[in-house]
Amino acid sequence: MTSLRDIHPVALAELRKRVALNPVSLRHPFPERPARTLGLVKVDGDVFSSEKLTRVVMFRLNLPVYMAVRSFFIRPRMEYDLPVFSCETVLMGKSRMFMLDIHRTGESTGHDDSALFDRLIKIRDTYPDLLKTQKKLEGEIQNVFSRAICQVKINQALDDQALSIFREYLGVFMELVEQARPLAGEELEKAKRSFEEYLKTVIDHDPGFKGYKMLFGEKNGVSRALNIFFDR
Repeated sequence: MTSLRDIHPVALAELRKRVALNPVSLRHPFPERPARTLGLVKVDGDVFSSEKLTRVVMFRLNLPVYMAVRSFFIRPRMEYDLPVFSCETVLMGKSRMFMLDIHRTGESTGHDDSALFDRLIKIRDTYPDLLKTQKKLEGEIQNVFSRAICQVKINQALDDQALSIFREYLGVFMELVEQARPLAGEELEKAKRSFEEYLKTVIDHDPGFKGYKMLFGEKNGVSRALNIFFDR
């Protein structure tokens, strides 16, 4: 059985079947051990880009004793106006918090993604064991997610199912990427405005950004997270 701890090699293998990935150099290269944690926390990962994707992020956070975080995030290049792909896994011994979604800025941006979300929900509904353990995040960040989100609290025995739905969502997302055509003019400007609204919500309310602020301080934490996940 493959563990969710190994979700990044799984993702990388799937992506390399469909796209050429190029390593990205960050302002603050991995790995880092934040001084605030006295070196007890290791921040590590790999970041790539491609023709249509400005960021493919595989982020790893290893905490003392038994806790670890595995984040996987894809931000397409702005001119393609695609949704983002987001997956968060928090491992605590044999317990996992697992979140998987393909989203824009929620469902109020003027995009008609109903067919996409319907397709993802059909996939999600084929995993009833996962859906028994749904766990909803609280706060404004919920406004970012789609109705096709999978948010669950599971044990290690369901790792294979979580990795399976991850592969299926990623396959759907990569179909969108392959079919995407660039925007121009007012369509591109509208996409930029929409993205800035989304980014403000993420900076203010996303648990990952809050974690980076705790590790590196408000200014340095936001700066690092923006560079890693959004090429800012």
